[in-house]
Amino acid sequence: MPNIASINGVDDANISSVNGQTPNLDLSESASTTPSVSVSGGVFGFAEATITKAGGGTYTNPNYSAECTLADGTVTVTDANINRNLESDSSHLSGVLNITDSNTSAAERTVTVKVQEFGDKTQSAGGTATYTPTYAQNSYLRIQSCNSSGTNTASWIQIADIRFYGGSGQTGTVYPSEDLTANDSLETVEVSIGHVYSATYAAWKGCDSNTTGTHAWTLGNGTPDKDYFQIEFKETAPVIKSFKVKFFLYHGTHFKVTGSNNADHSSATTYGIFEITHSQSATTGSIQYINIG
Repeated sequence: MPNIASINGVDDANISSVNGQTPNLDLSESASTTPSVSVSGGVFGFAEATITKAGGGTYTNPNYSAECTLADGTVTVTDANINRNLESDSSHLSGVLNITDSNTSAAERTVTVKVQEFGDKTQSAGGTATYTPTYAQNSYLRIQSCNSSGTNTASWIQIADIRFYGGSGQTGTVYPSEDLTANDSLETVEVSIGHVYSATYAAWKGCDSNTTGTHAWTLGNGTPDKDYFQIEFKETAPVIKSFKVKFFLYHGTHFKVTGSNNADHSSATTYGIFEITHSQSATTGSIQYINIG
């Protein structure tokens, strides 16, 4: 089918339509190949969708549109709120999408991804995969300094403030429910850190709402496995759907969240590994909360 390049000498790029029809409509090109989609994660609403080309091969300079929906069609994450990633050489988008789903429903989600490869005129049909959000429910939860693979690193983890929530999006019941004045000043929770340098940097200093003057800090720690902050729920362990943490100056490149029902944190479950990407500066005060879930 031929293309119409111009009408009465006017380039069709400057003409939106003729009687409702796009002038340069070309149906001779096939649509992009439908993608194969797989999803991992779902803890605290974080999931990762991996996209491959159905039938093999790779996409050439692809673009993606994606969304997450419930069975009734409710959109839990829009296309605009799904993060794309670049290939290591930054030449084009990689086949990985990062999803942060704060919808309060605990039901299964369907991730639908459409691809348009460079040179194709028509977007592909949607490839789909599913995931279900999961949440933490343990007597002990830890925030541990680590690298991208989850290996513990001794970075003297320094926490200016941290709170855990019973609802998604930092909502619902908060733990601790009020500012602490000691590690065990509340009957419902007790906090600790893996290495205590002095009372100046005690664990409870990370739960006193003073984000610039006091911190929980494992200063002087030389053992990676002790580079953590821990909260113990003394009553029935609540379901934790989200949390927020504000690191100060010292931390690893990543942190992981683990949970256990044992005081020595044996038989622990790793709920997620999260990158610390925001600016950290004790001198400019530009530290920010990292909201998870």
